[in-house]
Amino acid sequence: MIEAIKKRRSVREYLAEAIPEEKINQILMAAMCAPSANALYPWDLVVVSNPETKEILAKATPWSSHAQSAAVVIVVVGHPQKSSEWLEDCSITAEHLWLEATEQGLSSCWIQIRGNDTAEKEIKELLNIPEECRVLCLMPLGKPAVTSPEHGDDKFDKSKVKYEKYK
Repeated sequence: MIEAIKKRRSVREYLAEAIPEEKINQILMAAMCAPSANALYPWDLVVVSNPETKEILAKATPWSSHAQSAAVVIVVVGHPQKSSEWLEDCSITAEHLWLEATEQGLSSCWIQIRGNDTAEKEIKELLNIPEECRVLCLMPLGKPAVTSPEHGDDKFDKSKVKYEKYK
């Protein structure tokens, strides 16, 4: 597991290669295995591969342009009416799919949507997402065009760890 964690990078350039359905299913399975407060699983995943739809998603925010070149974009949708912990549950789900994508030799980069009311409204309309739902993020997936070095042991910052008490 630590290997996938160290290899996981935010990648915004992808090769023009399709992702086999088997890999997509493994990534979705990893997301399905994410824990959820009270086992409510207040989320859905919208898998987008249509080029025209990806082009529109790529214009949703100033930081989403790389979604267009991804083979697939997974939209993480939360259900606040099902759980007050939807945000945490959706975030864990997104991280699970990101780590499995890394394990599969693919890359991604979280595109934040929650908090951008205009982008969220446009995406809901585009993908027929019910009004009561929330769009947390877009997770574009693709074969990385460039390989970034994995995180090294220098990432371990002892000053961030407190034992027994904060001070």
